[in-house]
Amino acid sequence: MKKKVLIFTVTAGNAHNACASGMKKKLLSIDSEVEVKVVDLLQNYSNWLFTWLADGGYNWAVSRATWSYDRFYNLYKRIKPVHRYACAAQGASLSTVDGVMKEILEFEPDVIYCTHFYPAIAITDLRLVYDIPCKVIVSSLDYVNSPFWEAAIGVDYFAIPNEDFIEECIEEGFSLNQLLPLGLPVDEHSLEQIEKKDARRELGIDENLPTIMVMFGGGNWSGGYKIFCDLLKSVGERNVQIIMINGRDKKSFKRIERMKFNDNIMVVNVGFTDQIYLYMSASDFIINKCGGASVTEALNKGLPMLVTTKIPAQEKYNLQYMQEKGVSLAFNNKKELEKQISVLLDQEDKLNEMVEKTKTFRKNAIGDLANFILSQPQADYKDLKACKINLKKIKRTVKKYVRYANRKELKKDRQARQMKKLQKVGESK
Repeated sequence: MKKKVLIFTVTAGNAHNACASGMKKKLLSIDSEVEVKVVDLLQNYSNWLFTWLADGGYNWAVSRATWSYDRFYNLYKRIKPVHRYACAAQGASLSTVDGVMKEILEFEPDVIYCTHFYPAIAITDLRLVYDIPCKVIVSSLDYVNSPFWEAAIGVDYFAIPNEDFIEECIEEGFSLNQLLPLGLPVDEHSLEQIEKKDARRELGIDENLPTIMVMFGGGNWSGGYKIFCDLLKSVGERNVQIIMINGRDKKSFKRIERMKFNDNIMVVNVGFTDQIYLYMSASDFIINKCGGASVTEALNKGLPMLVTTKIPAQEKYNLQYMQEKGVSLAFNNKKELEKQISVLLDQEDKLNEMVEKTKTFRKNAIGDLANFILSQPQADYKDLKACKINLKKIKRTVKKYVRYANRKELKKDRQARQMKKLQKVGESK
């Protein structure tokens, strides 16, 4: 029988949907007989509020109210894993459990692959009540264990960036045999190594100039144009080539089109393009934000990074990790940008050292993960179908079990704290 894979994604920016689309494409390229279904969980099964909060609300918060967003993010990150069944993400996840079960019963997948923690939490909650027979795999798309992953421990496998994150995952309640340190599953095109001069020749740009790529995502973040203008001043009298990727930010593209530049600066102004990886191959380093997927693509291309610190909390953690690994520099203002540009343009040894360190990140995560998904056994739905399942009652039933699980976990936590106190008293005597 052919393998069936159900992919749950969530529209929360573009990375999760891109990951779902990329995984479907990869699975079909390996096995053309595999049946793959992609479902946007909140769009299809949640209410308008949770759907808006995940995408529109999130984009507004990270671009317009970053300080407040960071405070909430860090607050939730400090909450103990024992509160997993009472975390803030439970509301959205519980609103979808009947939809998740409906998709499972209708499609009968052998594997469920999740690109976001919401479906992973919903399945964790459902497994408190029902024995879901298929394997469930979820991917992290950041270089940090974001809040709420602790509520997703009911999955079979958690794909993480690398071994550095194993200890924290275990602290959050995952077991070692659940963890797959395979990397972030981004498009395989980012692994294609093209010589800089060949890429520049194909793009029709100067083959010999030092080349800086500037890219800040799909237009939800508004600081790219200002950083581009600061960069023009930071390069000074140096002869350089700047590739500005505007994506869907048409306003910035038009403003740059009207600008005049000094003779020593060649600007390649690009709107939306399907040649991102070719532009990356043509560049010496990239100025960017620090989203997990775009960072991984840059690292696969051997691109050192220069990252603004005016980014939301999870990207700050990504940046901190990249700085520790020696593949990224950071700037907070125009003066710091100028200083770091001097390092990257004038200190060739430093730039080459950073390029060399990017090689440790280079993994074909999407290929490895797709093969792992296809290696899972077929699921038998005989026992699940024998249960008396009423989709209308699922939310109420699962909510009851979630509340019970929360009380049980909190009781264990209280007992553990009491035991520690008794041990301290005994040691003092």
